[in-house]
Amino acid sequence: MKDFMGHGSLIRLELKSNKLVDLSGCRNMENLQELYLNGNEITNFSGLNELPSLKKLDLNTNKITRLQELPDLPSLEHLDLGGNAIEKADGDIPALAVYPTLKNLVMAGNPFADALGDKLKIEILLTLRGIKFVGEDEITDEDRAAMKEEAKERKKAAIAAAIEAERLAAERAAAGEEPRAEGEGGDGDDVVVEAEGDAD
Repeated sequence: MKDFMGHGSLIRLELKSNKLVDLSGCRNMENLQELYLNGNEITNFSGLNELPSLKKLDLNTNKITRLQELPDLPSLEHLDLGGNAIEKADGDIPALAVYPTLKNLVMAGNPFADALGDKLKIEILLTLRGIKFVGEDEITDEDRAAMKEEAKERKKAAIAAAIEAERLAAERAAAGEEPRAEGEGGDGDDVVVEAEGDAD
């Protein structure tokens, strides 16, 4: 990929449908506000950095499978990740907490988003409390109320699971059994839920 380093005056850059596989040249553009990379073959965010003014990032229709190694984009407001291949049940949405300025998030067309259906907005709201739009759907008061209820239910479930784990550990200790290593003998992956108090 061509290195755009040094093009500090650029405000908008379009690199659509160029068969790009990485983002190694998209860096060190302090005034860049919009970056369009849709229709490429990009698999991760590696190489995308030093873009302090970037407000809009379009990575629609690429080959991203996980939200890992997310770049520092302190001004990001619009992120389009639609039409990728993100499959994890929650779509790695919690990782997007690094973008508190995000107002619009597009996730439609990813396997996890299609599976969640109408619950996608709630899943996103649980992490991004300041989000205004999910795709073209505006976040409503009803959505925020549903998110608060879901957060309460998850917190209750997490507390109940912790109490049950302590009870089982006490029973094993009383029976003289060795404590199990973390994750050993579980029914599945450990689930960690952080639920704030009622948010506005």
